[in-house]
Amino acid sequence: MKNVLRDRAGFSLPEFLAYSSVSRALRPYRRVPHFAIGLVLENWERKTSYVQAAVMFIDRKSDYRYQEHVKIFDETRSNDHIEAVMDMLQHKQTIIFFRSGDAIPKDLRFALDIVIKIEPPDIRQARGVVRWGYRTTVTDDQAEALINCDWRRLKLAMTWGRPVPRVLAIVEKMVQAGAPSVPNAPSQAGEILSDIRLEDMEGYGDAKTWGLDLARDLEDWRGGKIAWDDVDKGVLLSGPPGTGKTIFAKALAATCKANLVVASYAKWQGKGHLGEFLKAMQRSFQDSKKNAPAILFIDEIDAFGSRDSVSTQNESYDTKAINGLLEQLDGLEGREGVIVVAATNNPHKIDAAILRSGRLDRQVRIPLPDLKARVAIFRMHLRDAFDEGRCQSFAELSDGASGADIQKIVRNARRRARGLRRPVTMADVLLHLPIPVQIPPETLRVNAVHEIGHAIVGVALGMELISVEISARILLTTQNQPVGKATFGRRSWARRTKAHYLDAIAMGLGGMAAEQLLLGCHDDGVAGGRGSDLYDATRTAILLDRSFGMGDGLASLGDISDAPILDISRMDRSVLDRADKMLREQLERATEILERHRPACERLVDALVAGLELSGQEVLDALDEEAHSEPRALGNPARRISR
Repeated sequence: MKNVLRDRAGFSLPEFLAYSSVSRALRPYRRVPHFAIGLVLENWERKTSYVQAAVMFIDRKSDYRYQEHVKIFDETRSNDHIEAVMDMLQHKQTIIFFRSGDAIPKDLRFALDIVIKIEPPDIRQARGVVRWGYRTTVTDDQAEALINCDWRRLKLAMTWGRPVPRVLAIVEKMVQAGAPSVPNAPSQAGEILSDIRLEDMEGYGDAKTWGLDLARDLEDWRGGKIAWDDVDKGVLLSGPPGTGKTIFAKALAATCKANLVVASYAKWQGKGHLGEFLKAMQRSFQDSKKNAPAILFIDEIDAFGSRDSVSTQNESYDTKAINGLLEQLDGLEGREGVIVVAATNNPHKIDAAILRSGRLDRQVRIPLPDLKARVAIFRMHLRDAFDEGRCQSFAELSDGASGADIQKIVRNARRRARGLRRPVTMADVLLHLPIPVQIPPETLRVNAVHEIGHAIVGVALGMELISVEISARILLTTQNQPVGKATFGRRSWARRTKAHYLDAIAMGLGGMAAEQLLLGCHDDGVAGGRGSDLYDATRTAILLDRSFGMGDGLASLGDISDAPILDISRMDRSVLDRADKMLREQLERATEILERHRPACERLVDALVAGLELSGQEVLDALDEEAHSEPRALGNPARRISR
């Protein structure tokens, strides 16, 4: 312990105990200038203390709040998280914590110098830490109590300024009274939600309806009223991150009175090579069968990818992995009593065979919660600490927040209240809610011009406009917020010809054209990454030319819808020139449409700024009114183009 500062801010007995374990495990690396080490911590609830200890191991003078060299690996998160962890390996010294050896992705395991399992401190270490840090002695029983108690409670006891003997006496009483020790696998939900059932949850839409129907069918199946063939075998849940797909699976299992088995591609892959990967997958299905009725929850199933888009380098591995999953979903011996619930943020990346009948043939999207659902979510996480009216106020200020966002807001509010040693108050919650600010009038008008540009070009080209709207305020704490949108209906049976895609490009550039026409120039809001007008129009132009055989040549590069534009341009250096020509032609076409309808365009901009939303019919009425006052130059021919 000689490298530890006794008076280190934020450190107390749990951190000193954690440091003794980390120091013992990493003693051979004390003087090694470069290393990348994986630490497996089974007592995952103690990870915060161990992270602070690891930071001190690397540099005792560093601020543990800024963890550049130490990170917690969360296997449930997206590929972006894995990339961030891999980037850490560029540091001279890196320590990464894992919940288990199975949670380490194969590629990351190879990149680490060593993986070490952290053992909890023993009685001798605990006695030594107390003697060093607090200059007092403890008995073996007291030392054992320190090791086995809930370290979060221990940390609270230490912060009250009590003498260490008094703290240890309290800890002993906690253990004798049966206070819970640290669990090896805490709830991934981050809250005490084990008593939450599907009936109590709001904001899940069709997913909740499906789950309640499943619970009824399982009950009938148990009673022999229906055969297993009449029960849904699985479902694919999709939706934005943070909408609570994992919590849904837990609540579903509680409502169905079924066991929950949690798995993921990353967990299976962490077992090792392909053979071990397939064995781990088989074990998850076997465990589910043994514990039937069971819900087998497979998180981030899109990680399997699709056999239609695998790279040549990984084709054999990916194909065999997908085939292995299909074999388990089909099951030669059947999987009676096992319902597979898979989750993804990217349903379009899943192999079509996984979604066929008898497998994950039902797809349900979990949307971001609406106002009513947000009220219910606040009440659930606040455990009815506030009445309906106050939860309504919280919900109104959290428009666009996911269930996970609300959970974080409440968690931060509770943390603040604990720090002040009092119950959570309305002020605690409001302090952590997103901060709404009004959009300035001049910016609001720019946004209206942009969205009306999309709307008028789309209507003139025969598209079905549902509505056009703009936002009057944004949240300072949230990035990449939409400030407006024009919503068009989809025509399922429309032929997607060259004219169809050119119309789509013209409509997509309508916002840029309107800004140039009415404001003199466009700003950078029309461009950027995926989802921006110019990027999506560029990608559509490239697909038209290089995938669909609708450009200058017929040769097709196949499905390049997800390939980076930069990679495509390297493969075909002339592709951007052809796409640029197409974009310029459609931008000019959109500008001509708006110029012909300029009076209606200006009136609609004023109306949108005033009301923030217009229906598609209101836009059509404005164009019809204009047509009555002068000959209609564009409407009918444009509709003939798009059919």
